[in-house]
Amino acid sequence: MTLMFLVHLWNYIRGYVIIIAKGDGIERFINICTRRQILLWDIARKDSDSVVMKASLRGFMLMRPAARKSGCRVRIIKKCGLPFFLHRFRRRRGFKVGLLFFAVLIVLFTSMIWEIEIRGCSRNVAQQIMKVLDDRDIGKGSFKIGLDPNRIAADILLNVDDVAWAGVQIQGVKMTISVQNIIPRPEVVDEDQYCSLVAERDGLITKIEVLAGTLKVKEGDTVTKGQLLVSGRLESQYPEFGTKNVHALGKITARTWYDIRVPLSYEHTKRIRTGRTHENTYIRVLNMKIGLFGNRNAFDLYDSVSYDRTVSGPFNSEFPIGLTVEKQYEVTEKKVKLTAEEAEALALENARLALSKELSPDCRVLDERVNILKSETGDTCLELILECEEDIAGKEPLGGD
Repeated sequence: MTLMFLVHLWNYIRGYVIIIAKGDGIERFINICTRRQILLWDIARKDSDSVVMKASLRGFMLMRPAARKSGCRVRIIKKCGLPFFLHRFRRRRGFKVGLLFFAVLIVLFTSMIWEIEIRGCSRNVAQQIMKVLDDRDIGKGSFKIGLDPNRIAADILLNVDDVAWAGVQIQGVKMTISVQNIIPRPEVVDEDQYCSLVAERDGLITKIEVLAGTLKVKEGDTVTKGQLLVSGRLESQYPEFGTKNVHALGKITARTWYDIRVPLSYEHTKRIRTGRTHENTYIRVLNMKIGLFGNRNAFDLYDSVSYDRTVSGPFNSEFPIGLTVEKQYEVTEKKVKLTAEEAEALALENARLALSKELSPDCRVLDERVNILKSETGDTCLELILECEEDIAGKEPLGGD
């Protein structure tokens, strides 16, 4: 399929003619053309003494002796292809200028980078790589001339810590950056920095893993914040041998509890769209946005949604030229009454959001309890209690001997 398309495209570019050959020696005419390497294709018999076929311009000029020798008459039915198309506009200067401008534009666009793809890394590393490219003024719209893929890969390795290997390939209008993340290095412990492990918060110990130091608690113990868990001072059972200070290492997993109280409110401010809208349109070129005449903030209070319309180019690429349309929806704020269920759901959502900021990254939530409490003054609040499991061991420098 691809080969046939390329053949048809090549014939169109160089031009061809559709001809009709008449006479009793049509078969002889075709055989003579074949022996003289005159290309004929799409041969179809029209009637008993005539055949329609296609031939290149050069082939048509060379087939006259074959027509005379075979006793056939040959004439052109239709002229096809780019040369004949351009010939019709030979006296139109505007068309020639436009065609020249279009050709220059195509050459210009195909000499730039229009797409950058980063493979094999996390989003955070990809953002660091893009920052390296931005610092060197490399991005969509950069000219390929002067870009050294090896140099770009070396810059990425030097400036992004989590990359062990980087490869850059420029193909067509696309730059592909393939990277391999570095294997995380184990934490390096300075054994000369003596410390103990203490509890960072109250909890019930469920699991103990000690690599260095003297354990001061056991599973099932309840500990408070600041309590010593693993001492960095090793004591011998023989007092005459004295003590030795070490860098305490270990993981003390405990069950912990977090709680918060949020007042219940039976009124909620709701944003309601009125139905009135306004659109602002911007021309986007690379990272710049140029506002068109008539752009404005039409409403005092509104929600907005933006979407981009890009210009697609060859090779499935997108040119960094297009339109950004911002649609504004006028809204009004209205206080609405909430039912008890709605007020509790809103308070619970706020409580969860507030507690999530206090939880450590390795914290695992085991259970959630919700209580509705009333104070002596008649105010109602929601209490959220989270039961979690986490490592509560924190380092504390060891004092002197």
